[in-house]
Parts: sequence; C-alpha cells; structure tokens
Amino acid sequence: MDINMFMGLGRADTSKKRDKTKRHVKMSVGEANHMIFLGKSGYGKTTLMRGLVEEINIAHNMAKIPAMIIVLEKKTDHTKAEKIHEIYNTETEKSSDNKIYKKYGEWVWNYIENYIQMQNQYKEHLGMMGDFAFGVPNIIGKFYKYDDKNTFLGRQGLQPYVFPTRRFVFRPRRRKEYISMDNGWHMCKVFDGKIPYDKIPFSLLSALSNLGDQAIYAQRLKNIWEVQGIKDPDIVKGIALEYENNKSNPSATYLRIAETMYQIKNDKLFSKKDTLFTNLSTDAINVIDFSSNSDLTHEEECLIFKFLVMYAINYASQTRTPIYFVVDEVQNMLTDKNGQWAVDKILREGRSMGINLITATQYMYGLPQSLLMGASHVGIIGRLASHTDWKVLNKLIDDFEDSVEPPDPVSTYTQYEDFKKKMKFKGWFSWDKSYTDRIEFRQPQSL
Repeated sequence: MDINMFMGLGRADTSKKRDKTKRHVKMSVGEANHMIFLGKSGYGKTTLMRGLVEEINIAHNMAKIPAMIIVLEKKTDHTKAEKIHEIYNTETEKSSDNKIYKKYGEWVWNYIENYIQMQNQYKEHLGMMGDFAFGVPNIIGKFYKYDDKNTFLGRQGLQPYVFPTRRFVFRPRRRKEYISMDNGWHMCKVFDGKIPYDKIPFSLLSALSNLGDQAIYAQRLKNIWEVQGIKDPDIVKGIALEYENNKSNPSATYLRIAETMYQIKNDKLFSKKDTLFTNLSTDAINVIDFSSNSDLTHEEECLIFKFLVMYAINYASQTRTPIYFVVDEVQNMLTDKNGQWAVDKILREGRSMGINLITATQYMYGLPQSLLMGASHVGIIGRLASHTDWKVLNKLIDDFEDSVEPPDPVSTYTQYEDFKKKMKFKGWFSWDKSYTDRIEFRQPQSL
C-alpha cells in the first residue's frame, strides 16, 4: 500500500503560468523510499526536513499505519527563542488579545506566553531549542509574510501545530526539565539515553581504557566480555579475580580489568538497564539528541547510530513496521567506520524491510555512490553548491539538464542576497529520478 505525502507547491505543467498546486510523493509501505536533499547552507535544508518528518507522521496517522521515525539532531538554535521574544513583543504592543487569538489560535498564543514566562524565570537555562523542536508551534512561519496575501505557513494552507516527541539525550549537560521546556514541555518527553552493557562491543572498552591488544589484561578481558559474552561489570570483576593466585593481593592485570569495569559503571552513557531502545516509540517522533545537550564524542555518536540501525533491522523484521531514519549533514556520519556501516546497512538491507533513509548534505563530494544510486527521490534546496555536483546529477537524473539551472556564481554580494531570498525554501524535486519539478517545499508546522 502507498501513502501520499505533501511535499510543497509546484506546477503540473511548467509551461503554463497558472496557480501552483500541491505536489505529493508516494511512499510505498513495506519497501524503502530513500531520499537525499542537496543544497548550500542557509537555503532551508533542515527546515524542509523538519516539514517532511511532520508529513511522514501525519500521513501514517491518517493511513492508520504505525511508523517509527528516528531523527538524528546535531544542533541547537538560539535564534528561535530570540525570534519568539521579538514576535511576542511586537504583537502585544500593536494588537489586542482577540486579534492575536484570531491570527495564531488561542492555544498557540497561550503556549508562547507560557514559554516567555518560563524563559524569564529560568533565563540561564533556556533558549536552546533543537533544530527539530517538534513540540513547539511554528509561530515564526505564521508571523512572517511570504507575500502581500500570505504568511509562509498560510501560503501552503498550514497552521502552527505540535507533534508528540521523545527526545533522547546522552550524558546530559543540562537538566532534562530544561531541555523539555525548550522543545515543547507538555509534548516533549526527555529520556536520559543510556546504552545497556550487553550492547557494548569490546572494541569500545579497548578505546575507552586504551587497552593494548597484546597485553594480558586486554586478552583476558576480551575472553570474558566478548568470547564468553559476560557483560556485567561486577560479574566480570569476580571472574577476573578467580584467575588470581593471591586474591588478597591481586596482580596489575586484575587491577587494570577492575579499573576498566569501574570506568564503565561510572560513565553516564552506560547502564545495566536499557533506557534508549525500550523507549523508542511509534506514537511519537524520536529525536536522538547529538546537539550540545549531550556530551558525546563523534565516534560515540556514530556508534549509537550503528546500534539504532541494528535495533531497527531486528524490529522491522519482527513487526514489519515502516522505519524512517532522518540524518541531516550525513557526510559527518560517513567519516567514521560505524557511521559508514550504519548507512551502508540501511542501503543494502533497508529496501526490502521498509527502512527508509532520508539525508541532507551540502556537497556530494566524498559521498558513497550507493547513497546517490540508492535514493529514489532527489531534492535540491535553493541551489547546488558546485558544478561538479551538477554534472553528477545530470548523469543520474533523466530530465535534469532540462529542468535544473546550473549553479552559476553571482558576481556581487547584493545579487547573492537577492538570490538567497528568492530561493529560500525553493528548489527542485525529482520523483524517482525520472520527473523533476520546480517546487516551493513544504513549511514545517512546528518550530
């Protein structure tokens, strides 16, 4: 069965200058429909992806087909909170409550008032919404004008809205309550994401503790942890102690193993109890918070991504649930072997299992050919970043040269500013790499 997702406004016949119509993309439930979005920074790739995730959620709810959406978020955005303050001050100074309620909706404005109050109360702790703040209504899209008649949301017949979210932070740098307040407190449940011991590979133990591969303590620990499969730090220490001739005065080998187990037990990223995989849900959008809210290395982020893909494959094979991975700036994940493994695994096994990969990047340089070839649909936001990318896509997409303008550089800063404003949230979308339409991409209803 297929579900239809609203992508934005386009023309059914580009030769006719009539009003634009809503454009949809069909997603086949039960098989993957990988997408990749390309474009320079500042033209709205992340904004588009936020809208697309919302549309996936809406389309599946309407079709009554549960889906699991997993978004990997990389950044917080301080400007969102600042713009909310700006809009609040502007509207309250010039308009009555009745006019404001009519424009935004009473519940939306009540949300904004409550958030302003919370920001004033917790000034030092709030103001860091995520790129994917699905629990916050998009007051910005309702405030700013697209043209004389429409706001950015109104242009596409949309209103501010919120979506239930489960947000997972790792070694959180601020309290979960503050993260929830910033991202839609009553619609955003925050979990302290911990990786269970039984999912930790020995290679991670070795990296965390700088274990030498040839050292006796490394070989002994590898035998217990990986070969015997015993992954409880307390039990591991007990077994390691059994190797000792003098248990009251154990050797340096035992002490090094005990030190590694102590490190694992006291690291907030790991625990005996699984708080990540057991809390992923089809009833909410799952945001994996790799922003400044979490204290992770790049290698740990990629490892978590790998764990999530392994979980998704097992979950999809057992339940036949459609799964969507949404990865902004995907090239960052491809600099690590675990990130490469995760992307490659989805591309190789996802299609037959209904695991979809939706990615965005500025440049195609360095991306694996499988990612480009495996994408059913290709979107260009604003403009391509290089002529090299234009040439590659010209070979990949049937009608590319006839539909998409080459990325000729502008000659003045004023031209750049004008072009950027003109092409914000606009570009081209290629359906199955066979038909390419110029499009105004869907606005997100959340912030």
